[in-house]
Amino acid sequence: MMKRHMRIDEIAARLGAPYEGPADWAPTGAATLDEAGPTEIAFSATSAFTSQAGCVLAPLDGPAQPNTLIRVPQPRTAFAQVLTWLYPLPTPAPGIHPTAQIGASAHLGERVSIGPYTIVEAHAHIGDDAVIGPHCRIGAHVRLGAAAKLHSNVTLYHDVRIGQRAILHSGVVVGADGFGFVFAGDHYEKFPQVGTVELGDDVELGANTCVDRAALGVTRIGDGTKLDNMVHIAHNCQIGKHVVIAAQTGFAGGVTVGDYAVIGGQVGVGDRARIESRAIIGSGAGILSKKVVRAGEPVWGTPARPLRQYLRQLASLGRLK
Repeated sequence: MMKRHMRIDEIAARLGAPYEGPADWAPTGAATLDEAGPTEIAFSATSAFTSQAGCVLAPLDGPAQPNTLIRVPQPRTAFAQVLTWLYPLPTPAPGIHPTAQIGASAHLGERVSIGPYTIVEAHAHIGDDAVIGPHCRIGAHVRLGAAAKLHSNVTLYHDVRIGQRAILHSGVVVGADGFGFVFAGDHYEKFPQVGTVELGDDVELGANTCVDRAALGVTRIGDGTKLDNMVHIAHNCQIGKHVVIAAQTGFAGGVTVGDYAVIGGQVGVGDRARIESRAIIGSGAGILSKKVVRAGEPVWGTPARPLRQYLRQLASLGRLK
């Protein structure tokens, strides 16, 4: 990945932070605190550290160090910003690849980039500065927000709405039918899935994640929510703002998740469960149908229960002969 040349005084100025060391020093790259060398920049979450890094983003209060330092309130957050400056992602030039198929009634905003073999169907609306990679399919009446980015092989079914600056990684499917069937005598018949999906602004969906359309109404994911790879959101789920969900987690239909909840990997959530704002669910937990997970102590295990209770039960099982 191409690295941008930046001096320490420039980095510190952008962060609005003081620095200690030569102003003209410029990192050749970034690395972890343990692995960084004299020409690289790193960060430390604690004031006391030992590192060979040429520059360290460190907490505001701490002893002097032989390294060049930039003092910031939240070193990890500041380091993430620095990485975006040092390693800017390549942005395709605006334009439509000759192999792309664009419906005659589709609306394309300004400076849109559309890659090879992508299909944009009738009445789709693509916002300004959107980037759509190769082999994507944008269904009829889709609305894709400004500066949204779709990596290769993303499928947006008809009528879904994607917010501004959303990032959808390869293999994402938004708007497939929810898993809805009714038993008719001796067989199942499909319950028509006539709802839609809405993703807010700044949502990010990891590779091969699926968000199903509602049977009726809307499956909704709020602003700033981040989903890891291979997450499944079923029909009519309501996911709040700034929620984080780790890989291989699945939600049954009608689940509600409050703002700022944190959900670990390989969690299974039963239908119509409710997870309150700022609740924390540990990896591998099982949330039963209609269960309410309160904010406060993290929950763990199957069925999920408060972490202290889960650990006591594990200890008791370990003492059994």
